[in-house]
Amino acid sequence: METRVRRIYVKLAGLLLAGSLSSGALAQYDQDIDEIISPDLERREIREAKIDSEDFEFTAYLGGIMSVEDFGSNALYGGSLAYHISEDFFMEAAYGQTTLGESSYERLSGSAPLLTDEERELSMYNLSLAWNFLPGEIFVFDDWALNSNLYLIGGIGNTSFADEEHFTYNVGAGVRVLAQDWLALRLDVRDHIFEHEIFGEPLTTNNLSAQLGISIYF
Repeated sequence: METRVRRIYVKLAGLLLAGSLSSGALAQYDQDIDEIISPDLERREIREAKIDSEDFEFTAYLGGIMSVEDFGSNALYGGSLAYHISEDFFMEAAYGQTTLGESSYERLSGSAPLLTDEERELSMYNLSLAWNFLPGEIFVFDDWALNSNLYLIGGIGNTSFADEEHFTYNVGAGVRVLAQDWLALRLDVRDHIFEHEIFGEPLTTNNLSAQLGISIYF
């Protein structure tokens, strides 16, 4: 009987010791977790970039060229004013002017000019909507990364020359590269589509233009 009671005491002592060791191990585990995941971390100071949020963009053409069908390619001058509706879309009102050269008929026939010098002055204006469909970056000499946007643009307007007004569609594409948050460089290519009757019959023409401009945001 005494031997049996002693065995019971030994088992109870073993169970108590095991429980004590388990509690100690659990407490040590919780302490280790607290040391690994400490709520008292030093937060790094973050400074947000100061980017201007102006919505208007004025562009002046630094250089341009326009090819009027059957009248050759000539220098193009002008500018545009755009309003950025969102990051993806902007509206633009543009104006440009060029001077027409001689037509192929005038050069080949040697006859009297079809147009006077004043009638060769071509001016155009249009209102267009553009979509920034591919934002990205352009790297310069592996040292600078400049934000850029490729955009598609299209709209309607008017072309005036030869003492006539011609309703005009324009479609094209361009790229804008931001040098600063208020300054950008733009390259724009358009097709100006209108109909005229200078040669006696209605003729729908495609007239390509390309212009490089500098933009200022305000």
